[in-house]
Amino acid sequence: MFKIRSLAARTLPLVLAVPLLFPFGAAPVSAAVPFPDVNPNRHAWALGSIEVMSEKGIVTGYPDGRFLPDQSISKAEWTVMVYRLFDKYRPNLYAYGSDKVTAYADVPPLHWAYRPILDMYDASFYIGGFGEDLHGELAFRPEMRLNRLQLAQILGSLFHDRLMNLQMSQNDACSLVASLKDVPSKFLPDTDAYAEAQADGRYKESGFMDSEKAGSVYPTLFLGTGTGNCVYGDDDLSNTQATALASLQASGIMSADEAGYFRPLDAVSRAEAVTILDRIYLYLRGLGYSADYSSIELEAPSEQDGSTGSGSSGGTGSTSGSGTTVPPASGGGTGGSPSAGNGASVPPAVIGADGTGSISRNVLRKGEIETTVRPNGRAYLQFDLESDWKVDLYVIVDGQIGFVRQEDLPMAIPVDGVTSVVFRTQQREKPAGAVDNVATLTTKFLDEMPSKGKKKS
Repeated sequence: MFKIRSLAARTLPLVLAVPLLFPFGAAPVSAAVPFPDVNPNRHAWALGSIEVMSEKGIVTGYPDGRFLPDQSISKAEWTVMVYRLFDKYRPNLYAYGSDKVTAYADVPPLHWAYRPILDMYDASFYIGGFGEDLHGELAFRPEMRLNRLQLAQILGSLFHDRLMNLQMSQNDACSLVASLKDVPSKFLPDTDAYAEAQADGRYKESGFMDSEKAGSVYPTLFLGTGTGNCVYGDDDLSNTQATALASLQASGIMSADEAGYFRPLDAVSRAEAVTILDRIYLYLRGLGYSADYSSIELEAPSEQDGSTGSGSSGGTGSTSGSGTTVPPASGGGTGGSPSAGNGASVPPAVIGADGTGSISRNVLRKGEIETTVRPNGRAYLQFDLESDWKVDLYVIVDGQIGFVRQEDLPMAIPVDGVTSVVFRTQQREKPAGAVDNVATLTTKFLDEMPSKGKKKS
């Protein structure tokens, strides 16, 4: 597993660093899971999520006592899980006008998931959520097995874009998505070629997607000549897909595997579904948004058993170094963009193209620092963070998330073979009356591991 190293030569697992403050972790794997078919070795990555979600009644076992962790889920089943966990989130129930969907032809009032589907999916879910059937009516296909790409598309519209990293530049999103080996991308030199590429059957004449082709893989289209020069065009499917894949990869909610395969057509299993839900909840909670959508309290590992990082975290999908099974990659962008206090998005922070430089920002007034650097074959990346009041740092290496306390900085990590490293700050403290907290993130690529340095007190 990727390691993160301080200049004092103290090594700790990247995704398990200081889980007390790490909002993405799920329940510890030592938790008892009351299902005989959940294997503590093969399903180690999902044990905590299964335990906490079954305990809260978000998902239940079967009458014979089994959980069936490897069984695929339908769109209706996923919807009901979201409906139960995020019990304040009912976008279509409160939508009106053209934003409201009044009915789906294949979801009659007597359907077992009628209420969750009708309350949840408003018109914003037209990519991945629903389409048009052979009779020209809106269709949801509730019993369709949900695949990973379709789930990523649905997550692109979930929670008012708060799961999406709206700060990430289009070029960065394009580069990340183009690196996926099994989700095709196309670079088109001009708008005429771009418009022609959209005529591949992704839309019906009405402009809706074809419900019979739901879950299909269509190329993500970009305007430009390649990963160093590309932007979004006007294709809604491509833009939704690119933003979702890049954002979910960067946040670690869903990501490709180490070889760059996202497995878009793989069915989402029950174990994977509850783990993704767990990550979403804890991600929103880390941003301060979970109470907007849920009245349910899910405990982080340290809140359940006082864990300080010796166990594996089911929510991160990583190992603790103790030989626990690494799960199938659960798919990758970051969440809601910080605001400047007036509802406007904070512009993306930028470090020099060579990855060396610094960013300063008043994080109390203007939102957290977030930026991406690309090693491009360099061996080590050194970084440091200074601030008026304590600010900690998320370090996301090719979708693997780490959390670093400011006291452990400066640090250096090996980045040979790494595509991208995302940094995102998180304020730890806000003293009463404080109106400013200027944080400065500094990064530098090196060819050799730096000498030992003194950590912050």
